[in-house]
Amino acid sequence: MKYVVAGFLMMGLSLPAVAQNANYSVMLKPIEQSLKDNPNMDAKTLKNLTKDYQKEFKKDPKALVALGEALLINKQYDEASNIGNAVIAKYKDFGDAYILLGDIAAMKDDGGNAAMWYEQSMTMDPKNPQGYMRYANVYRKRSPEESERALNLLKQNCPDFPIEAEAGNNFYLAGNYAKAFEYFSKSNKEDLAEYYLVGYAVSAYMANKKEESLDVSKLGIQKFAKNITFDRVALWSAVDLQKYDEAINYAKIVLNTDSVEKSARDYIYYGLALRGNKAYDEAIAQYQKAFDLNKEDYKPYQYMADTYAEMGQEDKALECNEVYMAHNQNATPSDYAKLANIYVQKAEKGGDGKQANLDKAYGIYGQMAEKWPTIAAWVNNMAGMQASKAGQDEKGAEFFQKAVDLLANKADRQDDEITTLKSALANLGYYYWVTKNDLEAAKPYYEQLIKLDPDDKNARAALGLDTEAAPQQ
Repeated sequence: MKYVVAGFLMMGLSLPAVAQNANYSVMLKPIEQSLKDNPNMDAKTLKNLTKDYQKEFKKDPKALVALGEALLINKQYDEASNIGNAVIAKYKDFGDAYILLGDIAAMKDDGGNAAMWYEQSMTMDPKNPQGYMRYANVYRKRSPEESERALNLLKQNCPDFPIEAEAGNNFYLAGNYAKAFEYFSKSNKEDLAEYYLVGYAVSAYMANKKEESLDVSKLGIQKFAKNITFDRVALWSAVDLQKYDEAINYAKIVLNTDSVEKSARDYIYYGLALRGNKAYDEAIAQYQKAFDLNKEDYKPYQYMADTYAEMGQEDKALECNEVYMAHNQNATPSDYAKLANIYVQKAEKGGDGKQANLDKAYGIYGQMAEKWPTIAAWVNNMAGMQASKAGQDEKGAEFFQKAVDLLANKADRQDDEITTLKSALANLGYYYWVTKNDLEAAKPYYEQLIKLDPDDKNARAALGLDTEAAPQQ
């Protein structure tokens, strides 16, 4: 919470008072500079520094709160609190003073008192939108429902305030991208300020609304050409949407802008765009640049492996994958599956090493099933399909049977587990009926399958439920 408040203060969004009146802004500037230059200022020096200002603007609550905010930014909490309390004593309905005291509590990591002061602002000054926004920020993670209630009150009491954009930004800052997107999408994006539009573009991307993310990013590029964030989000979205020509153009803008500090992600996404256009060698060169930028992260080697595999250069793919896996202490099932696929792909080319490559793939599937027992059935089903594809039907049946054994009697199966079980049963039924020409051996599998999928054509045919009795592969 305190970092959000600090961000608001630094951006000048915290209070209407920050849109400073020229009558006090000039006099406040040297005070702000002195506070910045001397962060450990003693109480007496501080009192002398602000004495003339407070005397000059003793009847101007906005000016006094602006001073309080300047003190708060420089962690002069006690003096800032004194000012806030003094303003409330004279101007009980001046919401900015309550917000100041709430900001002080927030900067001290005291969320309870921060919420109390913000709620006071909502009560005493219901037309001040910042009290609602601050209160919603306190509760954005702890209680999204309470946060939303405050935002709805804001909409009732301040109908002209850009509530959708503010609410979207509120949830964006909290990392709740789905909720942020929900609110941003209700706003008129043509009228959004720059930082709102950034939040909208990123939230749409993170909420898997890639088309909208790309559209918002394009608008941002058009309106705020100097903000490279829009080009970056457009790059990500275009790659994910397989609009590779567009993605390449955005990547070039990011990478050819001298004022932009390049990230490994910039080079990786450029590489993905190039790979999508089958410019494989250029893509690998970009992945290498990504690694050179951060040699602690070996992820680019996996992208190199994927690209070499797509080029049909399995040995190169295995070489890169070996480097990646050797430096990846937290390898995922996807990482292992990709490695197994390279061996399967290599085996498909035949030759003396076909069986050795398949055995290596099978061994990797075995490691996966042992390492992640919760997905062992899925792994065995996948291994079975690869074995069948390689013409090793008996080996495939062994894997399918393992999947069935793990799931057939499992209570509370998840949807994905039911899908896996249906696939394994269907493959076993087909194996015994067609490959082994043994319908009786196939029937028990189809009997289990028909309970899960009453419309399965092979199961219905095998069990005599339909007149047609020819299996469909």
